[in-house]
Amino acid sequence: MRIGFMMNFDKERVEFAGKAGFKCCELKVFPEDDFFPGKDGWESKAAEAKSYLDEKDIRISCLAGFYVNHMDPQKEDEYKELVRNVILLAEKMEVGVVAGFSGRLKDRLLMDSLSKYKEIWSEHARFAEDRNIKIAFEHCPLGRFLTPCSGTNFFCTPEVWDIAFNEIDSTAIGLEWDPSHLICNFVDPVPTLRKYGSRIYHVHAKDAHVNRDILSEFGIWYRGAVEHCFAGFGDTDWNLVIKELHRQGYKNDLNIEGFHDAVYKDVGEKKMEDEGLILSLRYLEQFLIQD
Repeated sequence: MRIGFMMNFDKERVEFAGKAGFKCCELKVFPEDDFFPGKDGWESKAAEAKSYLDEKDIRISCLAGFYVNHMDPQKEDEYKELVRNVILLAEKMEVGVVAGFSGRLKDRLLMDSLSKYKEIWSEHARFAEDRNIKIAFEHCPLGRFLTPCSGTNFFCTPEVWDIAFNEIDSTAIGLEWDPSHLICNFVDPVPTLRKYGSRIYHVHAKDAHVNRDILSEFGIWYRGAVEHCFAGFGDTDWNLVIKELHRQGYKNDLNIEGFHDAVYKDVGEKKMEDEGLILSLRYLEQFLIQD
């Protein structure tokens, strides 16, 4: 298990990661990248990018490629092609996991999206299985006040995970597990590791904190009652999380998802996100030895 963070392919960021002590990354990929399928010479350019990261001893844990609403009727065909291309890129770069959102029918009850989920992702699951690639859904609700209310991501609660796993009979579908989204919805993260450990294909090392004083005065429907933050600054017991991941036989890495912390972020001339990344790395390192 290694510790890294989400990044675009940028040689300066790769240099920063290596010097700071990070050993992996969740590589964000986009159709605009010159190594993305469909671009001229993409295969050789993808191999070059992979080789550069290998030289710096930065392992690609996962390709982050389709954080969109796949159930948007105006974009459905475009997003189907996007998922296929991210899977093809992962196969070329020898990365075993791709990640994104499941999508959701907007302004509908959560379970109204079940049949559309099955339609879209059964097809993608078969495509991924044929290439020995795992699809990991991040379970961010994408709704108001960090809840599923009016959200755009179906795969967002443990109840849905149970239903969705049963709906598509394929182990190609799993989780990009992130405790921050559980904390924000008052779910204890550690028991979910015990229940769903075999379906966790990637982990976002992101945390959240419940501000109990704000919560008790104003309730959950108030900005600031809960907030995302870097690992080490929130309510997750990362020692128990990492121990349980080992117990469950988790074989991938932890990648810090920055740019959410209310303090350790870049705003104007004030640049603090890299400080947050490094502090989070140092915190998590006490619980594991990077391989």
